[in-house]
Amino acid sequence: MAFNISNFKSSFERYGGPAKANLFEIQLSKLPRFMPENKQMDYLREIKFFCSEVTFPAININTSEIAHAGQMLKRYPTAVQNPGPLSAKFLVDSDHQILTFFHNWSQQIVQYSKRGGAFAETDGKLPHEVGFKNDFACDLLIKHFTTDSFPNTYYEAKLYKVFPVAVGALALNWEGASSFLSLDVQFSAEDMEFSSDKTGKTGDRSKRGGGLLDILGDIAGFADTVRGTVKSGRPTSIQDAVNRLNRLGNAIDNLGDNI
Repeated sequence: MAFNISNFKSSFERYGGPAKANLFEIQLSKLPRFMPENKQMDYLREIKFFCSEVTFPAININTSEIAHAGQMLKRYPTAVQNPGPLSAKFLVDSDHQILTFFHNWSQQIVQYSKRGGAFAETDGKLPHEVGFKNDFACDLLIKHFTTDSFPNTYYEAKLYKVFPVAVGALALNWEGASSFLSLDVQFSAEDMEFSSDKTGKTGDRSKRGGGLLDILGDIAGFADTVRGTVKSGRPTSIQDAVNRLNRLGNAIDNLGDNI
């Protein structure tokens, strides 16, 4: 069948058309503790306007190759990698508030500055002293909106315990009078979730048994039931036959619940 551009366009339009790279915003769900309380709400509202570029996080799965006799190498999943590094680009304002924000944030992670002396404390940390993660990490939300421009229609990535690991340099030059400065920042994150993720339920694992020992115990119990049924010979009555079938059925159910 020949390719039909009209069918392609109509099929694409059923899903809202092509996604646009510029329809996004970022949000900090909470700011690091170093931020003054009187400025926190301003940054929560306004930092999204300065972020001109951000990388939507990927899902990377680690794999290992296993060689089977007489077969090609096979690759099996082993773990999922932590998200990151997450790259973002921020417009630099003339008052250097964005630059100050990320430099102060970095100083809370590792006190890189000796301003005040080699033994001068800043927020309780000596030079080159590392802070506590709960004091400098925050949560980051990335929302990618649909082309319909509905405010509540978006795909979201939420990253937990985020902090910058690289605050880029600024390239200053005399020929850049008509250009705008931007700041490259790379973030590390501990965990992530997407708006399409299925929600798990606490306790589902316990319904399946406690693991290998439970499975082996159920197999042994099933074998004992079968062995006892065989040794007891022919049923002495209809009720005896029904009881034996019930015992076998219960043993099979217990085995099936944990496998």
